Amino acid sequence: SALAEQKAVRAKRQKATPTLPVKTAPASTSVRVTAEKLDYLVDLVGELVIVQARIAQSVGDSQDQLLKSLSEELERLSDELRDETLSIRMLPIGTTFSKFRRLVRDLSNELGKKITFETSGAETELDRTVIEKINDPLVHILRNSIDHGIEPPEKRQALGKPEAGTLHLAAEHAGSEVVVTITDDGKGLDPEIIRAKAVSKGLISESDELSEKEIFSLLFEAGFSTAETVSNVSGRGVGMDVVRRDIESLRGRVDITSSLGKGTTISIKLPLTMAIIDGLQVRIGEDFYVIPLDIVEECVELVSTGSHVEERRQVIDTRGQIVPYIRLRNWFGLTTTPPPIEQIVITSIEDRKTGLVVDEVIGEYQTVIKSLGKVYQHVKEFSGATIKGDGSLALILDVPELIHLASNSKPEEQKN
Repeated sequence: SALAEQKAVRAKRQKATPTLPVKTAPASTSVRVTAEKLDYLVDLVGELVIVQARIAQSVGDSQDQLLKSLSEELERLSDELRDETLSIRMLPIGTTFSKFRRLVRDLSNELGKKITFETSGAETELDRTVIEKINDPLVHILRNSIDHGIEPPEKRQALGKPEAGTLHLAAEHAGSEVVVTITDDGKGLDPEIIRAKAVSKGLISESDELSEKEIFSLLFEAGFSTAETVSNVSGRGVGMDVVRRDIESLRGRVDITSSLGKGTTISIKLPLTMAIIDGLQVRIGEDFYVIPLDIVEECVELVSTGSHVEERRQVIDTRGQIVPYIRLRNWFGLTTTPPPIEQIVITSIEDRKTGLVVDEVIGEYQTVIKSLGKVYQHVKEFSGATIKGDGSLALILDVPELIHLASNSKPEEQKN
């Protein structure tokens, strides 16, 4: 009877109160994977891309339509697999941004400055390898902006500026690159002071005519510093040259723009990934090389006129613009005879155009980057190697470093 009574009471309660659906915990939608497994997966995809290129080259001249169809299908699938695998390695750059808040707070307190730190674009994704290596350059640039750029509160008030300076760190996608900018509203850079310091250190002569952009680029020279006193933050002349070297090792570029009295902006352009890039394959003699496609502007013909004066000048007029060029055949010391009509691959780095003279432009090539190893760590002209479709090697040109070496060498050295 007691059980029957309990049953009746339960029935009445259920009628009075409607039954609510039971909420279940959502199933986990993410899986934790070690970085080593991801790197190994990317290596396997790279090997697959190389095999696919070899298959495509093998069936290219075949009349078998079935083989051609299967090769095209394999190419499509390997491209999709490559894109998905690389996207797995992408991380939001905000994971790095969040670490800098304490750095800015501690350093501003140490230097007696008031700074408002702002960030934007934290959701911008970048390859995990790039994020790990960009941390140290960003730390140094932020320290420089706080120490050299933003003035003390009393000086800012005297200039009619807000007492607290603003330091803005931003990231955004720009095509196949990510642009990271560090902007401050400090005193800016004085080109005359930088020029005078460069002359005193023997980096340039009094007669040299440099644009404002070229003067600012002197800040990246080894041992250069505009600090009047040496402190634990700056003044030792060590830092900005390392920043540029670290960024260029990531196939990136760094640029400075500044307005005296208003502030400075440092822009860092980085590739989305370090594993696989689109390249332009070229040939010089019997050797093949790859130029990163994102810096290639155009390809033009160079017809030899036999003029020794023109050979010494090493410039070409393209649509009214004078573009200097480097003969890679001479630079690499190749002794084979050049063809009567050579090709110039015109590259653009930091709005500066430079031509690279090659025998033949083969075409676009999906490049899987392989490290050259520690034995070749002192070879500056190459950033790596790749395996071609026929199994042979092609070296990947480090164009910024090549241009830097060529511009600092004598014409006789370029010919040898």
